[in-house]
Amino acid sequence: MPDNIQRELTFSGKVFRALLPLLLILVGGAAWSYFKATAPVIKKTLPQREITMVETMTAAAADTRTRVTAMGTVTAAREVTLKAQVSGVVQAVSEHFLPGSLVKKGETLVRLDPADYKISVQKARSTLADATAALAIEQGSQTIAREELRLLTEVSPDRVDETDLALRKPQLAQARANVASARADLDQALLNLNRTTVVAPFNAMIIERAANEGAYVGTQESLVTLVGTDEFWVEAMVPLDQLPYIDRAYPGGCPVTIFSQTGAGSREGRVIQVAGKVNDSGRVATVIVAVKAPLDTSLHPGAAPLMLDDYVRVTITGRALSGVVALPRAALQDDDTLWINQADSLDIRRVSLAWKDRETVYIASGVSPGEQVITSGLAAPVQGMPLKTGNDQPATPETPEKRPEPDGDPK
Repeated sequence: MPDNIQRELTFSGKVFRALLPLLLILVGGAAWSYFKATAPVIKKTLPQREITMVETMTAAAADTRTRVTAMGTVTAAREVTLKAQVSGVVQAVSEHFLPGSLVKKGETLVRLDPADYKISVQKARSTLADATAALAIEQGSQTIAREELRLLTEVSPDRVDETDLALRKPQLAQARANVASARADLDQALLNLNRTTVVAPFNAMIIERAANEGAYVGTQESLVTLVGTDEFWVEAMVPLDQLPYIDRAYPGGCPVTIFSQTGAGSREGRVIQVAGKVNDSGRVATVIVAVKAPLDTSLHPGAAPLMLDDYVRVTITGRALSGVVALPRAALQDDDTLWINQADSLDIRRVSLAWKDRETVYIASGVSPGEQVITSGLAAPVQGMPLKTGNDQPATPETPEKRPEPDGDPK
């Protein structure tokens, strides 16, 4: 290559290298100016205050009574085991002589063979007749002895004393004693004869029988076990801290509603006693509830008969509470506080409880009638946070306008 051409290229390269940085600066400046002119403008705005939607209920004061809920067991109010008072062979038993059968008061359950006892009655009557005749003879002899003593006194120059022996008073007393003894023997014989028939002492249900027809039973041998059917008891286990809320002075006993675990419906009862012993295993007290006619379903439509040893739930109507506010249990928050909607702002308020059960709390103080108590949940409650109740929502949401599809058919 000629030297002049090489020198020309070398000169052009030097010029390009000198102008390249300047060119890059100009291009960069132009790009920066373009992006700055087209960049979005960020406007500063104040954040909107978020309002929480809540559900409320109006507090109202009223008079009510506490309701103590407990579990209990059905037991017999009256239970007795009838035993033979005389010995003998079982001659007959009642047609209802089966476990679970109901028997009426005075109904014959067991009859023993009375033959031997009838003979004893005959003997006792004969003995009484003999003693009565001997008494009559002795009374006649006493009359004769008194007359003889009178005649002897008249003919004798000496004074004759009227002694008991002379008047046969000891003999008369002995004759009267024999009559009394014979009459007592007859009464005993009649009593033993009567005891050959065993009857139900009250309206009852047979729980267990221990005698069969043809069997020999001795004195004091068990025949049958009965429980009274006019009344059952429910032994309810009540925690000690709830025991003071049971009104023991309630006329006739506090009303109780009994719900069986094995049958439908409910039955009514009354608290009749609080046992004076604490159950050490659970630190609970036993409250005895009386249930009238527990097997009679006609008095309790839809309720099944109560069964002995059944495990039941009871609700005891307890002491009166005056001017308390009843609220759902869910409305009570931690540390016995309520959420109040006060002028569309949250007021976290501590209250004083009068009573609470599984479903309802009763507020004694801390909330006034007419205030709006929040019953819905709040994720992060803060004192004074803005609120909006559901009543502020429109009753019916707006329906979006229907637009036709491209083919003209509505969607």
